[in-house]
Amino acid sequence: MLNVILFIIAAITLVLMFHPRLSKSESWQATLTPLSSIIGSGFLVIAPLLASVVGDNSPLAVSAIVILAYAIGSVIRFNILHAEPYLHDKKGHPAMYEVELFANITLSLAYVTAVAFYLSLLSTFLLHYAGFGDQPIIEKSITSIIIVFIAITGFRRGLGGLEKLESYSMSLQLSIVVALITGLAVYNFDFIQAQGTLQFDYKDRDWITQACILGGILLVVQGFETSRFLGSRYSAEVRVKTMKRAQLISGALYVIAVVALLPIVQHINLDHIQVADIVEATGLAATALPLMLIVAAIMSQFSAAVADTVGAGCLVNENCNGRISNNSCYFAVSLCAIFLVWTADLLEIISFASRAFALYYLLQCVLAIIVSYHYHSHKWRHMHRAYFSFIGSILALIVLFAIPAE
Repeated sequence: MLNVILFIIAAITLVLMFHPRLSKSESWQATLTPLSSIIGSGFLVIAPLLASVVGDNSPLAVSAIVILAYAIGSVIRFNILHAEPYLHDKKGHPAMYEVELFANITLSLAYVTAVAFYLSLLSTFLLHYAGFGDQPIIEKSITSIIIVFIAITGFRRGLGGLEKLESYSMSLQLSIVVALITGLAVYNFDFIQAQGTLQFDYKDRDWITQACILGGILLVVQGFETSRFLGSRYSAEVRVKTMKRAQLISGALYVIAVVALLPIVQHINLDHIQVADIVEATGLAATALPLMLIVAAIMSQFSAAVADTVGAGCLVNENCNGRISNNSCYFAVSLCAIFLVWTADLLEIISFASRAFALYYLLQCVLAIIVSYHYHSHKWRHMHRAYFSFIGSILALIVLFAIPAE
């Protein structure tokens, strides 16, 4: 009976997600790109990652990570409102352009790597459940085909076409997430009634090592910065509002997911975390959940890759001052991703991409300080500079010492 109920819940949620008032809303469309990138990059793995580091303190850890991510997002939002006008009009302090250019180059490389990495994971996942095992050539071929599909969609239909891909994949993913949380809630209620206690078999590390790993896990919830590069379609006010919404929705889902998944996470190997093991373990709650989560895992990687393609394409367009169209930039980004798929060890370079995201955020803090010092006349500008410096200091530590979680 529970399996039937979960399918019904997922179906109802999916229908609601495609309601015209939502699907035709400009505000919701602008929310999808950052939301896809944030949720897609680590929704299923964050609970076991945290459990492998801090055990039953995972809810506190994920809450701290979400709060810090929101604080970093506030720096990006400040720059959307206050730095962009000077950057676009070429009337700002010279240091602004140097910082922004370096930050954009860093982020472009990280985005291309992330697109290749996410879709490679998707292909590996497909082959695993199709029973083909480890087939590198087939995996790379499937990954390339998916990237070509995204590239053609972006080239022919532009941002609107890619947003539709995000909408379809995210709607299906979120409907399954609602069913997952419902199924886990029932399982956890029975677990509590049986007076079960959480027990995790994880390595005993000193607090410095734990902090370094948690710094790497922070980068699992990155993706909100994609709103920064949607200026050709949405106003600054819309992007600020929808970035906030995407961070609040994803933050709530991450916290709820970690709390709900912990009783399940006890049953997987925390020394060698595999998405397939997480998916199979959810069968303890309901036999329908593994099948549903296979779809969700595929959609999460696909939506994250599409979102990062959007971010990278719009970023390249901005750096070229619009001389190359967004559509052509999406195609160029996809070609670079295909090149990485066939030539690079993605498991090695993704660690550099993770640090690149942190470095980008750090440079955005530097940009915010410059803007606040030279142009922002708000009475709390001194507090703003102290705030940006504080967030930047944390990010500097992450760049230097974090142990990447992906």
